[in-house]
Formats: sequence, C-alpha cells, structure tokens
Amino acid sequence: MLRFLLIFLCLLATAAASAATSIQQLQQLLEQQQYTDAADTGEQLLAQNPQHARARFLTAYAYQMSAQPEKAEMLYQDLIKDNPNLPEPRNNLAMIYLAKGDYDRASQLLVEALNTSPSYATAYDNLSQIYKGIASEAYRRAVSESSEPAKYTHNIQLTALTNLDSVDEEPVTDKIPDDQTLINLANQETRLIERVKNWAKAWSGKDFATYTDFYSADYHADFKSHDQWIEQRRKRISRPGKIKVEIENIQVKWRSENKAIIDFKQAYDSVRYSDRVVKRLAFSRIGSQWKITEERVLSVL
Repeated sequence: MLRFLLIFLCLLATAAASAATSIQQLQQLLEQQQYTDAADTGEQLLAQNPQHARARFLTAYAYQMSAQPEKAEMLYQDLIKDNPNLPEPRNNLAMIYLAKGDYDRASQLLVEALNTSPSYATAYDNLSQIYKGIASEAYRRAVSESSEPAKYTHNIQLTALTNLDSVDEEPVTDKIPDDQTLINLANQETRLIERVKNWAKAWSGKDFATYTDFYSADYHADFKSHDQWIEQRRKRISRPGKIKVEIENIQVKWRSENKAIIDFKQAYDSVRYSDRVVKRLAFSRIGSQWKITEERVLSVL
C-alpha cells in the first residue's frame, strides 16, 4: 500500500512540475515573440486545466499578438467574467476594441481596470492616449471641415500588459482540513472583522498612531518606503475637518492560516471628498498580530 502511495505522490509531483515547466515555456515563447507557437502551447495547457488564469491570459495575449483578435477577445472576456478583480485582461482587451474603432468600449475597459487597481500606470497611460487621440481627431476635423468618419485610432499606440500580478499561486482556501483548524479560523475570523472595524474607527477619529499601527512595518502602497507613506497619510488625515468612514458587508476569505483577504463596502466622507467603493484589505499574521499588507479599491459604487 505504501509503495502505491509513493508512486501516486511521485506522479502528482511530476504532473505539477510539468505544468510549471509548460507555463515557463509559454512565457519564453512570448518573450521570443514566437506568438503562434505560444498560442499552441497555451491551448495545450488549457486542455489540461481550462480554469488556470495565468495560462488563459498568456494564451489570449499570444492570440492577440498573432493577429487572431477574435480568439483573444473570447479568452479575455471569459477571464474577466471569472476573475472580475484583474485589471490586466481589461487593459489588453481595450486594445482589441480600439483596433475595431470602438473607442467608447476601449475607454470603458481602461476605466474599469483602474477601478480594480488604481496603481496601474499602464492603464492610465493608455487611457490618456485614447483621450489625446480623440482630441486630436476632433481638432483635425474642425480645421479641415472634413465629412469623413472620425478615426480615433489614428496613431494611437497602446501598451499591452504581458503578465498577471498575482493569481493562481495562492488560491483561496475553501476546505478546512480538520475541526481544530476550523475552530481556530473561526476565532481568527471574528478577530479580523473586529480589526477592520477598529481600523475604520481609528481613521474616522483621526487617531493617526492607532490607524497606522494596523499596517505592517514594510507597507508603503505606491510609495518608495513606509516612512514616505506615513508622511503622506499624516498630511491627509491631519487636514482640518471631520472624516467619516463607514463599512459594511464584511467578507473574510482565507488564503492560509496566516493570510486572509477581507472585502467590504466602504463609505468615505470628508470636507473635500466623498466616495463609495468596494475595498479589499490583505492581512498577514505577523507574530501575534494581524497586520494590513495590501489595500486596494476593487470597484467604485
């Protein structure tokens, strides 16, 4: 029995190593601009695992770059449907719609990409290029008094994203292995929910020391260092006027016993600004404390 078990485990390990190698091969083919071969390799990967997000994205990119936009569009749309929080498929799909002359849909996709991940400089640049192209075309038509249909795609070169930031490596845990782990996670879930509520309370109360203590020591958002982020937050929170942060619909999703993501609806109001968003906080257990390691807006309500 032990012999058969060892053989089975070896087969599993071999299959996992083969899948990893295939992804690496697919990425290498894309880097070498062998897009047709990359698309074939991607299809072989998807035949083994149709839901693998990275394989779907890279295969779509291969089709896109090998002048097969219809296949790429289908893969991107399915990937967005199954993974609505990923900005990269929307960015690349926007390029396909722009090539069709559908600048409205292209712009909408880029805005959606920024809503899921405001830090994506590529999406910002691409959206700016589209807006500049529209303005340039409007000026050309006004000067020439042309009656020709507008060609908003003229001289607009968008940048594609060629990889997903983080997906597939850390799947959300759906099954708990034993009763003791279940009890521990239930207790920690209650603790995490309380942490998020106290985080919002400290922010609303402008209790800067307590608020920043919720974050890990190396958290820096889009800044170069934690100290730079601290200084930026100090300036924002110390501005005159009240701040009101309300949260609801808190959902905890486990990645491991020491990592969790928490999604919730957030209502923010201040003298200068107000918004309603769906936000995500990623927590990691550092020592005996749960600390925020990532903060992002998933969508604008």
